[in-house]
Amino acid sequence: MEVRKNLRFIDLFAGLGGFHKALADLGCICVFASEIDPSLAVLYEKNFNFSPQGDIRENYENIPPHDILCAGFPCQPFSKAGEQLGFECPQWGDLFDYVLKILKIHRPTYLILENVPNLLKHNKGKTWNRIETNLRYLGYDIDTKGLSPHMFGV
Repeated sequence: MEVRKNLRFIDLFAGLGGFHKALADLGCICVFASEIDPSLAVLYEKNFNFSPQGDIRENYENIPPHDILCAGFPCQPFSKAGEQLGFECPQWGDLFDYVLKILKIHRPTYLILENVPNLLKHNKGKTWNRIETNLRYLGYDIDTKGLSPHMFGV
Protein backbone atom coordinates (compact mmCIF):
# COMPACT_ATOMS: atom_id res chain seq x y z
CA MET A 1 0.00 0.00 0.00
CA GLU A 2 1.48 3.31 -1.02
CA VAL A 3 0.42 5.81 1.60
CA ARG A 4 -0.55 9.32 0.54
CA LYS A 5 0.29 12.10 2.95
CA ASN A 6 -2.55 13.61 4.96
CA LEU A 7 -4.66 10.47 5.05
CA ARG A 8 -6.71 10.47 8.26
CA PHE A 9 -6.49 7.45 10.51
CA ILE A 10 -8.04 6.17 13.71
CA ASP A 11 -6.08 4.10 16.22
CA LEU A 12 -8.34 1.65 18.08
CA PHE A 13 -7.07 -0.34 21.06
CA ALA A 14 -4.02 1.85 20.59
CA GLY A 15 -1.71 0.56 23.29
CA LEU A 16 1.57 2.47 23.13
CA GLY A 17 0.82 3.70 19.61
CA GLY A 18 2.69 1.48 17.17
CA PHE A 19 0.22 2.22 14.38
CA HIS A 20 0.28 5.93 15.25
CA LYS A 21 4.08 6.07 15.04
CA ALA A 22 4.22 4.26 11.71
CA LEU A 23 1.44 6.21 10.02
CA ALA A 24 2.47 9.61 11.40
CA ASP A 25 5.98 8.98 10.09
CA LEU A 26 4.39 8.48 6.66
CA GLY A 27 2.58 11.82 6.91
CA CYS A 28 -0.85 10.55 7.98
CA ILE A 29 -2.95 12.36 10.57
CA CYS A 30 -4.55 10.74 13.60
CA VAL A 31 -8.13 11.96 14.11
CA PHE A 32 -9.20 9.55 16.87
CA ALA A 33 -7.63 7.05 19.25
CA SER A 34 -9.02 4.76 21.90
CA GLU A 35 -7.22 2.98 24.72
CA ILE A 36 -8.99 1.59 27.78
CA ASP A 37 -5.88 1.08 29.93
CA PRO A 38 -5.30 4.39 31.79
CA SER A 39 -1.53 3.95 32.06
CA LEU A 40 -1.20 3.24 28.35
CA ALA A 41 -3.48 6.20 27.54
CA VAL A 42 -1.17 8.49 29.55
CA LEU A 43 1.88 7.20 27.67
CA TYR A 44 0.08 7.55 24.33
CA GLU A 45 -0.74 11.18 25.09
CA LYS A 46 2.82 11.81 26.23
CA ASN A 47 4.27 10.20 23.09
CA PHE A 48 1.95 11.80 20.54
CA ASN A 49 0.34 14.81 22.23
CA PHE A 50 -3.01 13.17 21.45
CA SER A 51 -5.40 12.05 24.17
CA PRO A 52 -7.07 8.71 23.43
CA GLN A 53 -10.67 8.11 24.40
CA GLY A 54 -11.38 5.21 26.75
CA ASP A 55 -13.55 2.19 26.05
CA ILE A 56 -14.51 2.09 22.37
CA ARG A 57 -17.87 0.57 23.33
CA GLU A 58 -18.76 3.94 24.86
CA ASN A 59 -17.14 6.14 22.20
CA TYR A 60 -17.57 4.55 18.78
CA GLU A 61 -20.32 6.95 17.73
CA ASN A 62 -17.96 9.93 18.27
CA ILE A 63 -15.41 8.83 15.68
CA PRO A 64 -14.84 11.33 12.87
CA PRO A 65 -14.48 10.39 9.19
CA HIS A 66 -11.20 8.67 8.38
CA ASP A 67 -9.34 6.94 5.55
CA ILE A 68 -7.55 4.22 7.55
CA LEU A 69 -8.86 2.21 10.48
CA CYS A 70 -6.13 0.61 12.60
CA ALA A 71 -7.12 -1.83 15.28
CA GLY A 72 -4.92 -3.87 17.57
CA PHE A 73 -7.96 -5.49 19.12
CA PRO A 74 -7.05 -7.38 22.27
CA CYS A 75 -5.24 -10.64 21.70
CA GLN A 76 -5.96 -12.22 25.09
CA PRO A 77 -9.12 -14.06 23.95
CA PHE A 78 -7.32 -15.61 20.95
CA SER A 79 -3.81 -16.22 22.26
CA LYS A 80 -2.54 -19.68 23.13
CA ALA A 81 -1.23 -18.07 26.31
CA GLY A 82 -4.78 -17.17 27.39
CA GLU A 83 -7.97 -19.10 27.97
CA GLN A 84 -8.84 -18.92 24.25
CA LEU A 85 -12.43 -17.87 24.87
CA GLY A 86 -12.44 -15.90 21.62
CA PHE A 87 -15.65 -14.04 20.91
CA GLU A 88 -17.13 -15.60 24.05
CA CYS A 89 -14.67 -13.76 26.30
CA PRO A 90 -16.87 -11.63 28.59
CA GLN A 91 -14.29 -8.84 28.84
CA TRP A 92 -12.92 -8.47 25.29
CA GLY A 93 -14.83 -10.86 23.01
CA ASP A 94 -17.16 -8.23 21.57
CA LEU A 95 -14.53 -5.69 20.51
CA PHE A 96 -14.30 -6.90 16.92
CA ASP A 97 -18.04 -6.23 16.63
CA TYR A 98 -17.30 -2.57 17.34
CA VAL A 99 -14.68 -2.53 14.60
CA LEU A 100 -17.41 -3.77 12.25
CA LYS A 101 -19.84 -1.08 13.45
CA ILE A 102 -17.27 1.62 12.75
CA LEU A 103 -16.50 0.16 9.32
CA LYS A 104 -20.21 0.16 8.46
CA ILE A 105 -20.58 3.82 9.48
CA HIS A 106 -17.43 5.28 7.92
CA ARG A 107 -16.32 2.87 5.18
CA PRO A 108 -12.62 3.79 5.37
CA THR A 109 -10.56 2.86 2.33
CA TYR A 110 -7.99 0.92 4.33
CA LEU A 111 -8.14 -1.36 7.34
CA ILE A 112 -5.15 -2.68 9.28
CA LEU A 113 -5.75 -5.31 11.97
CA GLU A 114 -3.09 -6.62 14.33
CA ASN A 115 -3.37 -9.71 16.45
CA VAL A 116 -1.65 -12.91 17.53
CA PRO A 117 -0.54 -15.68 15.15
CA ASN A 118 -3.08 -18.05 16.71
CA LEU A 119 -5.94 -15.92 15.39
CA LEU A 120 -5.99 -17.81 12.07
CA LYS A 121 -6.18 -21.20 13.84
CA HIS A 122 -8.28 -20.25 16.87
CA ASN A 123 -11.36 -22.43 17.38
CA LYS A 124 -10.35 -24.66 14.44
CA GLY A 125 -10.32 -21.67 12.09
CA LYS A 126 -13.90 -20.62 12.87
CA THR A 127 -12.80 -17.35 14.48
CA TRP A 128 -10.82 -16.24 11.44
CA ASN A 129 -13.61 -17.41 9.15
CA ARG A 130 -16.06 -15.16 11.01
CA ILE A 131 -13.69 -12.19 10.80
CA GLU A 132 -12.88 -12.73 7.14
CA THR A 133 -16.51 -13.31 6.15
CA ASN A 134 -17.63 -10.09 7.85
CA LEU A 135 -14.84 -8.01 6.30
CA ARG A 136 -15.45 -9.41 2.82
CA TYR A 137 -19.18 -8.77 3.22
CA LEU A 138 -18.32 -5.12 3.84
CA GLY A 139 -16.28 -5.07 0.64
CA TYR A 140 -12.74 -5.37 1.97
CA ASP A 141 -10.05 -7.42 0.27
CA ILE A 142 -8.08 -9.51 2.74
CA ASP A 143 -4.35 -10.13 2.91
CA THR A 144 -3.29 -12.43 5.74
CA LYS A 145 0.44 -11.85 5.57
CA GLY A 146 2.06 -12.38 8.90
CA LEU A 147 4.41 -9.50 9.53
CA SER A 148 6.96 -9.45 12.31
CA PRO A 149 8.99 -6.52 13.62
CA HIS A 150 12.07 -8.63 12.86
CA MET A 151 11.24 -8.31 9.16
CA PHE A 152 11.81 -4.57 9.50
CA GLY A 153 14.92 -4.59 11.63
CA VAL A 154 13.09 -3.95 14.89
